[in-house]
Amino acid sequence: ILDDRSVLIQNELQEAKSLKEEALEELRKSLQTQKKVSEEAENIIREAKETAKKIQEEAYSKSSDVIKRKEDQAKQKIISLETDAIKNIKKITGNVIIESSKIYIESNIDKKENVNLITKSSNEIKPSLLV
Repeated sequence: ILDDRSVLIQNELQEAKSLKEEALEELRKSLQTQKKVSEEAENIIREAKETAKKIQEEAYSKSSDVIKRKEDQAKQKIISLETDAIKNIKKITGNVIIESSKIYIESNIDKKENVNLITKSSNEIKPSLLV
């Protein structure tokens, strides 16, 4: 009876030892899986932060490029308008000078000399004003 009892106790001890080893193996696997999942989560978070930073940098760069292009376009438009305004002022000034000269000449010089002088002056002045 003692031998049977001893064998039974040894079997139970062996089974308990086996269960303990299985439990420890499962714990080790579980801890390993938890560590792996934790590392993957950290990698996902790090990659998401890097991606967000790249997107932010790209958006800033693109908006800076758009602003620069708009500024350049505005500057070119201003230069063009200034050039047109100067041309118009020269043209108007030339016309005023010519008309003033005509009026002065007509009132102070005889007809024949008047026509020759007006034609000659107009031909000389117009090209320089249209530059």
